[in-house]
Amino acid sequence: MKIAALLLALMILVPTASVFPEPAQREQRDVPREMDEARDKLRDARHDLEDAGTEWGGHRARAIEHIDRALRELEEAEHWAREHREDRERR
Repeated sequence: MKIAALLLALMILVPTASVFPEPAQREQRDVPREMDEARDKLRDARHDLEDAGTEWGGHRARAIEHIDRALRELEEAEHWAREHREDRERR
C-alpha cells in the first residue's frame, strides 16, 4: 500500500511537459540551444586556459584572445538573428 501511495504522490507532484512546457516551446528563440552550448564551451575553455599557467611562449594568451574574438562573433550573430527574425518568420 505504501508503494501505491508513493506512486500516486509522484504522479500528482511531478509536472509533465504538457503542463509546464520548456521555454523553447513557449516562445520562438532567436538562438538555438547549440549556440548556447558553444558559448558555454568557449567560456569553459577560456577558464581552463587561464588556469594553465604562463609558460607557453605567448600561445596560451593568443588562444585566449581567439576565444574572446569567437565569443564576440557569437554575440554579433545573435544580434543579427534578432534583427532578422521578422525575415525568417515571413518565410
